[in-house]
Amino acid sequence: MVKIITDSTCDLTKERMEEIGVTCVPLTVHIGNDIYLDGVDLSKAEFYEKLRTEKSFPTTAQPTPHTFEEVFTAALEEADEVVCLLISSELSGTVQSANIAKNTMEREEIHILDSRTTCLSLGLLVEIAAQRAKEGKTAAEIMTELEGLTSRVRICAGIETLEYLKKGGRLSGTAAALGTMLNIRPLMGILDGKVLMLGKARGNKKMYAQLKQMVEEEGIDDDYPVLLGHAQSMENYEKFKEACGDLIEGRTQLYGDIGCVVGAHAGPGIVGIAFIKKA
Repeated sequence: MVKIITDSTCDLTKERMEEIGVTCVPLTVHIGNDIYLDGVDLSKAEFYEKLRTEKSFPTTAQPTPHTFEEVFTAALEEADEVVCLLISSELSGTVQSANIAKNTMEREEIHILDSRTTCLSLGLLVEIAAQRAKEGKTAAEIMTELEGLTSRVRICAGIETLEYLKKGGRLSGTAAALGTMLNIRPLMGILDGKVLMLGKARGNKKMYAQLKQMVEEEGIDDDYPVLLGHAQSMENYEKFKEACGDLIEGRTQLYGDIGCVVGAHAGPGIVGIAFIKKA
């Protein structure tokens, strides 16, 4: 039996992770003088509320090696092997902490994957890993498949407000004001472990259409599900899902709830889709 472990940046809901038997290691969120465990004592709704009201910009910190030791120990008490999929090492030191814990424990049954992504696309890889574990695949078989997918997993997402890009220093006040006036919606993705701006659209309707077009141009591998998600805007999510229409019809559709890693910089209202690109 293989136990799947991930971190709280995967943006699957707590209920979903419990349903598919995945253990989640929380990152730490710092807001002002307060420190929270992501998803444990700070829900996504509470995070966005604090993002709106607090003056200080939130930051995140990786779990400690000791935390991973505890999680790995507990996992190996109920499973023969562990596959641990984590946020891109380009974005966080979480993979480093996990590897330190593995080396300290000297347990070959622990397999750690730098997913080279985060957010909904990490969530999609976690869903695939959990399904393979359910099918009885070994850790080596799961790792081989996942290693092949890290270069093909994609996320295309749209940002509804420029306010938080400005707050985080990624956009000047002048550019944010002009962009807001023009109803600009930045489009983002993750490639080679880094967050990239892919383009921009004017208004939500065009944002949905351009995101769909980006996915169509990449092409979806029919052997895998798609995962759609949002940040505190079910209305945007439903409209985006409707706009995707024929693109996702007939496919297994999974759900994600975008949290603090992307949300801190992009704010509420984000929508996105994760998928495996055709080989």
